[in-house]
Amino acid sequence: MIRDINVPAEVRASRGKNEAHRTRSAGKIPAVVYGAFKDPVSIAVNPREITKIIRSATGYNTIFNLEIAGGETTPVMVVDQQVDPIRGTLLHADFKRIDL
Repeated sequence: MIRDINVPAEVRASRGKNEAHRTRSAGKIPAVVYGAFKDPVSIAVNPREITKIIRSATGYNTIFNLEIAGGETTPVMVVDQQVDPIRGTLLHADFKRIDL
């Protein structure tokens, strides 16, 4: 189901365990956007907004707009997530571009 939800995202320049830890300590989670015959992009998003989308009535089937800093706004849906087994917090998310 397509919803008018806009989630802002920042492009991450570097990858790795230390960079992911820095991203999480800044209050965001590392994520990746791929699909629709475009190159994958590493991003950082607010975990509260993603959790809100996953826990909504449409859940993983929700198509929303991801506004990547730098100009790209693309419809995506959550494909995968990683959750901390102890705390239950979101650690990482994968988004797939949807070609409407």
